[in-house]
Amino acid sequence: MDIAAPHPVKQLSGNYLLSVAVFSVLYYLFAKFGLWIAPFVHGSVSAIWPASGLAIAVLVLFGKRYWPGILLGAFGASFDMVPDPIAMIFGVGDSLAALSALWLLNHTGAFRPRLDRVSAVVKFTILAAPLSALISALIGTAGLMYGDLLPVNKWFSALTVWWFGDMMGSLVVAPALMVCYANRMRRPSRASLIEMLVLLTVMVLVIGATHNPWLGTVSFDPQFMLLFPFVVWAALRLGLVGTAITVLAGSALAVALVLGEAKLNGVLVPYVVVANLQILLAIMSVPGLLIAAALTEHKYAENKFEKLARFDGLTGLSNRAALLDELEAAVAYAERRGTEVALLFMDLDRFKNINDTLGHAMGDKLLQEFALRIRNNVRQEDFVARLGGDEFTVLLNGGSATQSAAAVAQKILDSMRLPVMLQGHEYVVSGSIGIAVFNGAVSSKMKTGDHPSSTQELMRQADTAMYRAKRQGSGFMYFNINMDSNSKLQLRLENSLRRALESQEFELYYQAKVGAASGRIVGCEALIRWRHPTHGLIKPDKFIEVIESIGLMIPVGAWVLREACRQMQHWQQQGLPLQRVAVNLSMRQFLQADLLAVVDEALADSQLDASYLELEITESVAMSNARQTIETMNALKQRGVHISIDDFGTGYSSLSYLTRFPIDAVKIDRSFIHDLSSSSDAAAIVTATIRLAHAMNLSVVAEGVETEQQRDFLLKYGCDVLQGYLYSRPIPPDEYAVLMRVGSL
Repeated sequence: MDIAAPHPVKQLSGNYLLSVAVFSVLYYLFAKFGLWIAPFVHGSVSAIWPASGLAIAVLVLFGKRYWPGILLGAFGASFDMVPDPIAMIFGVGDSLAALSALWLLNHTGAFRPRLDRVSAVVKFTILAAPLSALISALIGTAGLMYGDLLPVNKWFSALTVWWFGDMMGSLVVAPALMVCYANRMRRPSRASLIEMLVLLTVMVLVIGATHNPWLGTVSFDPQFMLLFPFVVWAALRLGLVGTAITVLAGSALAVALVLGEAKLNGVLVPYVVVANLQILLAIMSVPGLLIAAALTEHKYAENKFEKLARFDGLTGLSNRAALLDELEAAVAYAERRGTEVALLFMDLDRFKNINDTLGHAMGDKLLQEFALRIRNNVRQEDFVARLGGDEFTVLLNGGSATQSAAAVAQKILDSMRLPVMLQGHEYVVSGSIGIAVFNGAVSSKMKTGDHPSSTQELMRQADTAMYRAKRQGSGFMYFNINMDSNSKLQLRLENSLRRALESQEFELYYQAKVGAASGRIVGCEALIRWRHPTHGLIKPDKFIEVIESIGLMIPVGAWVLREACRQMQHWQQQGLPLQRVAVNLSMRQFLQADLLAVVDEALADSQLDASYLELEITESVAMSNARQTIETMNALKQRGVHISIDDFGTGYSSLSYLTRFPIDAVKIDRSFIHDLSSSSDAAAIVTATIRLAHAMNLSVVAEGVETEQQRDFLLKYGCDVLQGYLYSRPIPPDEYAVLMRVGSL
């Protein structure tokens, strides 16, 4: 956890006064140690003051309210050496120094006691430690002079030693305390602990072996500079905690061999030796911490880039790259342990409509909401990823992944169906899920089409199952081998259809329309067929949806229109009676921007009069955009083209709009004609449609007439035109030409 602000008191102790007392005792011990190792110039002036580092660390970690512990500890450490007022001045100076350090560290934002940023190290080592130490030194030396305990000629040297002593204590002790506490929840690896132990052992052996033996003269060994490579070693290999501990241990070693050794032998340490020692501590601490912080910051940046590379920026979920890595590891583990892996592949139904109608900002909000719902409906150990767009995956592991996948899928689907508030309105968006399973207990020799052999195959199977679930509206489905076969057939069908138009494999068949009163042929409907090179004649119900899905409806529809007009003109040139030919328009065709140009081109190329062309449009197409429909229909009527509403009664027409559409006829859907003899509702709908159409001066066409009973009913209620197998099936152009010559059926 990051520690960017002082901790509440209860994290140090449940009792504030007890905590202050404990802190004051610790400060007293640290201060006594500092006074013991190097008394010179004056007995209260120490070359190293570890207590200053303790004071700053405690206030940074636990809050400024612990400053009384500094006051009491400093007073207790000095009152037996100097008069009480001077001891209190020392306490006040040390307290103000620590408080000023805390203020400086937090002045431009919360300070990070982990020291894992170069800016934090600079703020502490270059700003807080020197300035706070200067405050303590100024107040302390001023107190000594006030009590006539420090000669005037010794003032500057005392100030210098005090200042550097406090600063070195802060640079050495405070980082170790702060960094170790801030990282207390992180358990180091066994290898790191062993390396740390080896580093410290080698450091002690190297410095001890190169240290000059005591000859009665205190000097600063140049070999102490060998401590710095060990600090660099720690910074490069062991991070900030290792660096701070190495700095503390190296400083303790140098202080013990220089100051401690002199103290034990009763020798006064020359000032130049003290200065060299203080410089050594600064060289170890500041650069070492900066190197470790820079490396840590670099590691953070690498982790951030890795996170960006492996996480989705919109939802915060893992991305495709992370999923593939996780999936590969899960499959390998399942193979070793004989467990299962289930992959759920899901997307939102009709998500494109949200983006198109509400904008991408609302679409992004919807994706974020559903990402949260998916995450909330799986276990913590389950892996959730967003692949892109509206596609999500969930990876389940364990011995019962196959069974639990269905329950998880249903929970996710149920949560998806809950309304989402967008722009003040509730929207309900469903989803579809495909499930593919890998069973590690199945040996590689027994793998079948149901058993994926790779992570990519598992992804493909889940994707295939998802699309099957979407087409069937079943919510979720497990992958099976039949889906694979159907997918391959579908792919071959798509490829064949892409070539069919260029290879002129499409044909038009024609089904006669018969005048109900006269019994004579009054027109026909052009119906597409596919003459496959190997499978023969294929009806449109087998391939029209595929043509629509692969984006061929526009060119195929244009071909049908041109071919129907050309065929009608050809029959006219043969002297056959003129008739009107009806051509169906899909929604994609009717809404295309250049529909009028396509119609004009077909009429111009065939030189067919527009009055002999009829365009059939379904109710759903007409009502998809009523305003555009009216404009397009008016333009077609101005050209003389006839227009009829196909499949009437199955859509959602508004009668008010129907009165505004410039149409010539309505075509009753075959489902109502089929149910005439068995359903009174169907009979009532057909009767009402005929009356409504006649009231609007529209002609009525009934399609799907197959029995004499259906014909008689329609004749009884005044239907104008009949079409169906009772009269003629769709037949090739040559056969239909024969019917045209006869003129009746």
